Amino acid sequence: MEPTGAASAWTKVVDAVKQWPLWLFLAVALSLSVFIAVPAFRNLLPEGARTWVVFGMAVAWIFTATKGMATVVDAWRAHRAAAHAKIKFVITAIEGQCIFGVVKQPDGSFVTHIRGKFLVKNRTDEPLHLVTAKLLRPRIKGEVIQSGVITRLPDRDMYGSAHVTGNFIPPHITLPASASILIRGVPKLKKAVMKARIEMGGRERRKSLRGGGYEAHWAVGDTARRETRWVMKALLGTCQRLSGKLE
Repeated sequence: MEPTGAASAWTKVVDAVKQWPLWLFLAVALSLSVFIAVPAFRNLLPEGARTWVVFGMAVAWIFTATKGMATVVDAWRAHRAAAHAKIKFVITAIEGQCIFGVVKQPDGSFVTHIRGKFLVKNRTDEPLHLVTAKLLRPRIKGEVIQSGVITRLPDRDMYGSAHVTGNFIPPHITLPASASILIRGVPKLKKAVMKARIEMGGRERRKSLRGGGYEAHWAVGDTARRETRWVMKALLGTCQRLSGKLE
């Protein structure tokens, strides 16, 4: 059924009003409020028109409040979408695949080894090279002896690092990865388990100007790239204590 001329006209008016900016709604509402609140302006209105002006003022303020809430919601959604778009990769800890151990060294010091396995999804359109791993929690005061990340090759069950074997995660692909951290120190724990949280970082490798492969160093501050260092925090989950000597 085709809309009538009057219904079509009202639809066009409503659509036009929806496009008004918030400041215009506020200006109309304030103008009508001034006509009612200021006696000099109120006396200019005919007796029968005052009721309609009051009604129009109430409607204008309702429209202003509704438009304001819609603006806030749109801004919140835009912020969420922008924040979501900045997430370059997602880390999912594999349950039961986190272990740690503390071993006494010949010099009398203690070294804590934390190792965890993950699934890492590359959400970008470019290869992802994971190169860093950092323990955030629990804090261990001491020297970080070694830390690194290895990822599996996409086509076979072989693991390697980004800076040695050139392993990477292809665009929009999920692959398993493993992080290993050695710290000279002992965590303060009451039980033989820890809730570990680590930070993993990735950097884009810069193509060699000499042709073929990649340079050995990492491109930091490369203006040709939108972002050269990406960081993602992940909860390893419950890490079980491993007794015995660490390899």
